[in-house]
Amino acid sequence: MKRWLVLLLLVAGCTGQQSRHAVTTEALDVPPAVPIKGRVLDDFPDESAAEHWKLYNVQGSIHPLRHAVVDGVLQLSSDSSAGLLWRAFDFDPTAEPLIAWRWKVARTFDASSPFSPEFDNFPARLLVGFDAGWDDAGPAALSWRKKVGDATGVTPPSRAICYTFGGDLSSTEAVDATFGEGRIVVINLRTKGEGWFHEVRDIAGDYQAVFREPAPPVMALGLGCDSHRMKVRAHAWFDDITVYPPEAYEQFRRVLPAPPDRRAPPLVWIIVAVAGVTAAGTAGVWFWLRRNSKVLEPEAFDKVELADESEADSR
Repeated sequence: MKRWLVLLLLVAGCTGQQSRHAVTTEALDVPPAVPIKGRVLDDFPDESAAEHWKLYNVQGSIHPLRHAVVDGVLQLSSDSSAGLLWRAFDFDPTAEPLIAWRWKVARTFDASSPFSPEFDNFPARLLVGFDAGWDDAGPAALSWRKKVGDATGVTPPSRAICYTFGGDLSSTEAVDATFGEGRIVVINLRTKGEGWFHEVRDIAGDYQAVFREPAPPVMALGLGCDSHRMKVRAHAWFDDITVYPPEAYEQFRRVLPAPPDRRAPPLVWIIVAVAGVTAAGTAGVWFWLRRNSKVLEPEAFDKVELADESEADSR
């Protein structure tokens, strides 16, 4: 049976009316040297690697999405196209919670947004499909599952996370798609940028933050490049898709700058101490002079001035 419709419909599901979920986690990045080696899902070693990914074009594409492995990198080319490269991967995200990859795009779209179906075009997206079960599904989700099952003979993944490149949404938020009753979310990782970017996501952590339960097994990955609604050309490149165990988390934690040193150097403390002693001494002298000197009231000044004038007249 064809399973391509499963993730094709998942990609279509990254649209619609959405609510937001916070997915704030510690920042992760790929260091130059990675001590703990992960398990490579695909690094596209030669042209034949493209055969492992199945291409299906989304309805509405003006031209088919093109793809090829060139110089060890998978390239997707969209000319008013919307499509998905899909490949089955079965692994436990609690044992391998970190997924890393690198990608780049030739352009981004100013209007890209997961909040509107009309602007739900992204130059690159990586989709993770989870086999979460359907026990708590509502009528709309069950209707969708039946539709996919009748068409493919396969029960689709019940939840998915769609990582995108090019939207304005913060990477610390996940947007629910109305399609699937909140079972599909979009997390935009990058707004703009040129050249290669490395990504690391804790998919188990993202899943927990959104769905409030431990992540179930991963069923498949999808790679996409969409421009059919924008009616323009776009290109995306993917490489080095790798998963890592929990022990590798520390090596990816981004090094944050140290807080400023609030301790003053010894010379500063000496200056402050001398200034304090001087100020205290000055205040003490002033109070001593005030206590031991005769302070004249305004009337006394008048009497002194009159006495001086009388002496002057007598002379």
